[in-house]
Amino acid sequence: MKLKLKTDEFSNLLKTVLPAVSSRSTLPALSHFLIEAKDSILKIYATDLEIGISSSIETDVEKEGSCTTPARNLTDMVNALDSEKFSFKKVTDSHYEVSSDKGDTTYTIVTGEKEEFPVVPEVKGDNFIEIDAELFKDAIDKTIFSVSKDESRYVLCGAFFEVNGDSFKMVATDGRRLSFYKDKVIKKTDEFSAIIPTKAINVIERAISSSGEDKIRISKDSGENQIYFILGNTVIYSRMIEGDYPNYSQVIPDNPTKEIVVDNSLLLNATKKMLAVTTERAIAVEYKFSNNKAVVSVNTETGSGKSTIEVDYDGDEIDIAFNPDFMISNLKSIRGDKIKLGLTSSINPGKITSESDDENYIGVIMPMRP
Repeated sequence: MKLKLKTDEFSNLLKTVLPAVSSRSTLPALSHFLIEAKDSILKIYATDLEIGISSSIETDVEKEGSCTTPARNLTDMVNALDSEKFSFKKVTDSHYEVSSDKGDTTYTIVTGEKEEFPVVPEVKGDNFIEIDAELFKDAIDKTIFSVSKDESRYVLCGAFFEVNGDSFKMVATDGRRLSFYKDKVIKKTDEFSAIIPTKAINVIERAISSSGEDKIRISKDSGENQIYFILGNTVIYSRMIEGDYPNYSQVIPDNPTKEIVVDNSLLLNATKKMLAVTTERAIAVEYKFSNNKAVVSVNTETGSGKSTIEVDYDGDEIDIAFNPDFMISNLKSIRGDKIKLGLTSSINPGKITSESDDENYIGVIMPMRP
């Protein structure tokens, strides 16, 4: 294989694929890139066997071929070059040369054969859905914080993704809070659901941010337990979490008996102020609503705090405590100036939505003991 490459373009290609490289595996191939050049297309793969990424660019292929090479070493070499272009060519059966077009810098790097690399899954079939990439990123941003980190409840260690009719839904919960997002698909040929692991979700979010693509195409291969996310010339593939996701609709309160409307920024700031008083053993923040006022307070062994804000609520007094971090992450997920907080009692979950009907986000938080 012999290639002429633009340094910045190739560096960006490596950066796209690098998140799938394993840093702790006992299998050497998982710390390598697989590089393939054919016709005028250069394609790079990486995988840690849980997720994988492939991406490609058009380039000057003087001689076709393939090899595997240590991912981080190659990335560091390319990033260290100060020339606009460089060559990448085979010099022995086990070494390639990275050479600046200025002629002032040359590296050699150990390489292996394609057969040493895990088999790369292929996107199969014509069944897919297509979603606006920014909407999908928005869905990730507004649910990822509710994914469980408790591996004993492995089915919750990912986001539940579902396509029905002309809509998609993304849901995450750790048993103490739940985040729900719903929006429209652009196009679909199939309906399906999947539990997407946290690592894959984070990789997809970063890929959307850096790709500049305006659409993401999603496909599922149940036989291989794989789900594919396609952004232009980049494919992210991931194993799905196996198991039955809980019936999240039963967790979302249908008709809370009390509805408080409050300025989002006021409630957010009042909650943040109470973080100065909370401790690891006393984290709950108390919210008392009555007479169009909310008193947000904390009382711990090290001190106390109180902040009073105006709200739109003149019903019976209700007193409830929440984890402030859960409240803050939900309030940050709502773009509108005002939010609706639906409550029933101090022991029932709270429901947080935008006052506006044009947002498709619902947050649910279980109460705590104050």
